[in-house]
Amino acid sequence: MILDTFHRHYNSFFDSEKKIADYIIQHPKEVVNMTFKELAQACNTSQASVSRFARKCQMDSFHHLKVNLARDCVNEIEQKSNTISTSDISGSLETILSNKISELTATIRNKDVDQLSVILSLIQNAKHVLVCAVGNTILVALDCMFKFNEIGILTFTSTIWENQASYALGLDASDVVIAISNSGESSQVLAVC
Repeated sequence: MILDTFHRHYNSFFDSEKKIADYIIQHPKEVVNMTFKELAQACNTSQASVSRFARKCQMDSFHHLKVNLARDCVNEIEQKSNTISTSDISGSLETILSNKISELTATIRNKDVDQLSVILSLIQNAKHVLVCAVGNTILVALDCMFKFNEIGILTFTSTIWENQASYALGLDASDVVIAISNSGESSQVLAVC
């Protein structure tokens, strides 16, 4: 999905490009019908910034970006229209499977293999791994800790954020912190990092 591309490159964007990304993420359906100039005005940026933004997201043009955004909006609507009910368990299971396959495919397409290799090497060679999360992502952190410990990677986490922060104080350069956040903006998780 094009929005995943925005999230992946977000830290490399200039401030004007971040404004554009933020606006598109918040108003994807509206942007599909906007002109180049209208988007620039809505984001308080220049048309040149919109053009650079599209190229930085590996799009040939702003039009190409809008086509991909429109396709993603349609796909999202189709996925939401797949209902799950107890009256059609077989169909519901097929819907769940289809949605999970789509999620995994999007995840794999948006990964930089070289960067992933570096991350895996860091985790594999870490003295300790601390998994940080708050709210509904704590279960993911606990599952990660359990699975890493099962394969011999000494991993810690806690359901209490303050404990995670305390563990972080004892880490050094040979340790790794894995931060889990649905939004990427959790202030508590970022504070530990």
